[in-house]
Amino acid sequence: MAFKTQKFELVELVVPGVAGGQTNTRWAFPDLPKLRYVSLQAISFYTPGTITTTPLGNPLFAISVLKTGFLTLYANERQDIYRTPVLELNRIQNSATDPFARGLFEFTGQKVTWDKSYVEFGAAPANTANTSLLFGVFYA
Repeated sequence: MAFKTQKFELVELVVPGVAGGQTNTRWAFPDLPKLRYVSLQAISFYTPGTITTTPLGNPLFAISVLKTGFLTLYANERQDIYRTPVLELNRIQNSATDPFARGLFEFTGQKVTWDKSYVEFGAAPANTANTSLLFGVFYA
């Protein structure tokens, strides 16, 4: 059976640029009022091979940086979805070098507390300009 969704939201997590290069390794999602108390169905992730510029006009991180990225979701009052590699969520095959999974990363209706959820990198991304991470959130 094919995946069916009721609603979709594109979520942009901006990693601010810092003169001399960003040294932090963890960024929390902002409060996402539209996604409060919804039942999570699936999440996808977008690479620069698929989308070159975000709605806010930021570039996406290079694949070499994304290979060190992990998503942690605080769901159902617990940190149950811990350190999922962000590239595990990329389902679009757009080049021979971009890792991808064929299907959506599906959930069972968890309620995510977005402002307690975050993305972390194994090494600081060293970006000097604002750079973003894009997630597609499917929910009911």
